[in-house]
Amino acid sequence: MNDREMSLTEHLTELRNRITIVLVVVGVLFLGGFFVSQPVLHWLVERAHVKHIIVIGVPEAFFALIKIDLMMALIVSSPLILYEAASFVMPGLTSTERKVVAVVVGPGLVLFLAGMAVGFWVFVPLVLHVMLKFVGQGVAEYWTLSNYLNFIVYLTVPFGFLAELPLISGLLAHLGIIEPSMFKRWRRYALVLSFLIAAIVAPPDALSMLVIGGAIYLVYELSHIVARVFYRSPEPAPSTMPEPWGGNQG
Repeated sequence: MNDREMSLTEHLTELRNRITIVLVVVGVLFLGGFFVSQPVLHWLVERAHVKHIIVIGVPEAFFALIKIDLMMALIVSSPLILYEAASFVMPGLTSTERKVVAVVVGPGLVLFLAGMAVGFWVFVPLVLHVMLKFVGQGVAEYWTLSNYLNFIVYLTVPFGFLAELPLISGLLAHLGIIEPSMFKRWRRYALVLSFLIAAIVAPPDALSMLVIGGAIYLVYELSHIVARVFYRSPEPAPSTMPEPWGGNQG
């Protein structure tokens, strides 16, 4: 790479080129994915274990396919998106900051996708199973297609971000930016904040809020453990006490 300082015009040109690449790739994946979005939608409906999933209005099914197609395009293209973003900011970072970006972009993406997988394969069926237990006799189970897809998104995407917190905590602790004692001091606030976040992102029912809030707090405690393992205390500065005047006389 050229080490000379780039002008503002060159930075903007590079940014435009990288955004163009991302948009083209996402657009191609979006167009190609539309042909498989309907089988994916049918697969999601079969996993719902709900007797009746209905659509209200003519465009609801079409927009549901668009939502699934866009999510698939973003997930598949996420490595390219992170690569282009990292390549744009890397030249202006220090060596330590470049190591941080490399750790976050690589393992961070894997953890994000793994967290989404856990949310989809574990928590979505669990919450659905428990919620449907509250449906009594004589009450039919009717879900709109949009509500069902939103339910899946709200229970998968937050777990993707949650899975990255231990990695970020360990990295910051290793760099000496945070200390493990901070987790103890902020534990009570973390507990309250966990359920506050759950109330915002979870579907509007108490069970989903409880499950997501509990998961967020467990990740907080796991981040505390990871920070303790990777914490590196800053080395004390060497003492350079000057000798008193006349210390060698007489």
